[in-house]
Amino acid sequence: MGNDIKLKNRQKCPLCGSGSNKNSILYFESWELVECSECSFVFMPVVPVYEMMKEEFAWEKNFAPSKDIRMSKKIRRSIKSLIKRNKLLYLLNKFIKNGEVLDIGCGSGVKFNEIPHNYIPYGIDISKKSALEAKINFEKRGGTAICAPATDVLKEYGQSKFKGAILRSYLEHEHYPFEVLEGLRETLTSNGSIIIKVPNYASVNRKIRGKNWCGYRFPDHVNQFTPYTLEKIVIKAGYKIIKFNYLDKQITSDNMWMVAQPI
Repeated sequence: MGNDIKLKNRQKCPLCGSGSNKNSILYFESWELVECSECSFVFMPVVPVYEMMKEEFAWEKNFAPSKDIRMSKKIRRSIKSLIKRNKLLYLLNKFIKNGEVLDIGCGSGVKFNEIPHNYIPYGIDISKKSALEAKINFEKRGGTAICAPATDVLKEYGQSKFKGAILRSYLEHEHYPFEVLEGLRETLTSNGSIIIKVPNYASVNRKIRGKNWCGYRFPDHVNQFTPYTLEKIVIKAGYKIIKFNYLDKQITSDNMWMVAQPI
């Protein structure tokens, strides 16, 4: 860990708020992963501040360029990307028919290139580069995107604005996942839905691959969810779970999908 990295201490569990009794699970270089003994939530107690997450650990800066990746891995990624797009489209069509949709952790906004124009995209991302690209893309469809932590901007949109929200590959990055979910609830219409996708810490693959598991990405994956802890934090934030069946949280899958609505 470089001396120039600014850090934030999260000594209290992001799920239950307990400030003690954490069990160390894993060290990767200078980063630690712990489990709360009170509620079993797994998280990093020391994380880079938001500004470092934006600039030093942005996905587009740290992700290996495709030219350096084996062809077999490129093919697997292409297949997974197609499956994710189809899954997202299916859930949008089933639970969010149309209207203004907030994409938290929107990246460059390219996912909306394949989403019908009856959805008006809004976005939030901590990467300046990604947020600017998303802003350009979303404004063409009547929406916009902002570069900021979700905890800072959700209230700026006002209450009961969005018919839905997408949190795909986002909550594992967020320093304050409960607070974001709680604030997001206020921005949704009464029948709005949120679509969540996170790595599945309970997957068999994680246990087999150990430190090489794809869900570990230090230091920007600061939270790790199991089906139990994902359900618990969503319910605690004031939602009812609409879809989270066996196929959405298989132990053979590295990822989980959930749909929830405000109570």
